[in-house]
Amino acid sequence: MKPLMHRTLRPMAMVLTLSIASGLGGCAGSSGEPPEAAVRALWADYLQSKQGKFAANAGTPSELWSKTEQRKWPMYDLAGYYLPDGAVPEVMLVSALPDAANGAYEIVTRFRAPNVFARDSTTVQEFTLTVLVHRRLRHWVLANALPHRTATWARETRGRISYRIAPNLTFDAAKADRAAAFVDSLAQAFDVPLPKQIEYYSAESVDQALEILGVGVPQAYGPNGGFAKPINGQVFSGDPTLGEEYRHELAHVVLAPVLRGAETTLLASEGVPTWLGGTGGRDFRGAVRHLDSYLTDERDLSLDQIIYGAAIPSEIRNAAGAVLAEMVNEAGGAAAVREYLRTGWQPAVFHAGLERLLQRPWPSIEEEWRNTVRRIVAIPVGPPYVSDLPRP
Repeated sequence: MKPLMHRTLRPMAMVLTLSIASGLGGCAGSSGEPPEAAVRALWADYLQSKQGKFAANAGTPSELWSKTEQRKWPMYDLAGYYLPDGAVPEVMLVSALPDAANGAYEIVTRFRAPNVFARDSTTVQEFTLTVLVHRRLRHWVLANALPHRTATWARETRGRISYRIAPNLTFDAAKADRAAAFVDSLAQAFDVPLPKQIEYYSAESVDQALEILGVGVPQAYGPNGGFAKPINGQVFSGDPTLGEEYRHELAHVVLAPVLRGAETTLLASEGVPTWLGGTGGRDFRGAVRHLDSYLTDERDLSLDQIIYGAAIPSEIRNAAGAVLAEMVNEAGGAAAVREYLRTGWQPAVFHAGLERLLQRPWPSIEEEWRNTVRRIVAIPVGPPYVSDLPRP
C-alpha cells in the first residue's frame, strides 16, 4: 500500500461504529434523558457541527470532544478525518456494550457519499470507524479509540520517539536507536526545532494501523505501508520489515515546520521523504529503479506529465520528486531542499523555482533528471540505500 500521509481512503459508503464508555472528563452532552437517547443526541450534534466537512473540520474545536485529546492532538478526530465531505449519515444500530463500567453503548452509522444511494456491494464500499465516548457526572464526551486500543501495547522510548508495539511484534532496539538518531540529525540539517515527542505505533500491517485508529475497511492492504499525521506528531508503521525505522513517515513529522504556511507540491512534499526513506516498500534506490522501469514502458512521458498527471501512480510521482531532491541537494544542500519543499505547485511557479535552484532552464533540468535516474539505477544492488542527509 502507498503511504497514507494524505487522505487516500475514499469509500462510496461508510459504516461508523461509535463505542461509548464512561470514565474520562468532558463538558458536553446532556444525560437528563435515557442513555441511548443522550448518545444519539450527542452524535447527531457532533455530526451537525461539522457542516458536512468532516476532514476539514477534524481539528475544529468542539465542546463535544475530549478537551484532553484536543490539547494533545490539533487534528483530534483521527478516524472522522477519513469521511468524505458531504457524507450522508444513517444510524443503523445503538447497542449496549457489556464490558465498560457504568454502561456503554455502540452506535453503528452508515455513511453514503453525496448522491450515492445504491446498496449493491459492487458499487458501494463500506468501512467502519470506531470512536469512544467517556462520561463524567452528567456529561458525555467523544474521544478516540486509539488510546483504548493500544492500552496493552508494549511501550519503549528512544530519544524523542515514544513507541507503542503491537502485541505480536518484538521491539527492535537497533532500529529504534537509528530512527532516533535520524530524527535528531534531520532536524539539525534542516534547522528546524525537534518535535517535543513523536508517537510511533509499530503495527503488523496497514490494516492493523488503521484499526487502532478506529478505521476498518473490507479490503486488505497488508504489511507494506504506513502513514503519518505530522500536525499531531504521529507515525503509524504497518510494515514490520521497517518496523521502528520508517524514515519516510518520520521525515514527514520532522519536516512539518518547513511546510507550515507554504504552498507545495506532492512531488516535493512526498519526494523529499522518499529521498530520505523510500516509498511503497522500496528504499530510495529501489523506488528509482521502479521509476526507471515505468519510464522505459512510457517513453514519451514528460516530467511535467508525471508532476501534474492525475493518472500517474503515487509511487512514480514520489520517486520522481525524490530524484529532483537529490539534484537540488547536490546543487545547494539543505537550504535548497527547504526551498524546493516550499515551491508553489503552479507549473510556471514550480519551473521558475527549480530553474533558480539548479541554475539551468527547464528543458535542461528534465534532461539532467533523466540522467540522474539512470545514474542511480546503475548503482549495484546492495543493502538498503540510505541517502546522505543534506548539508546544513
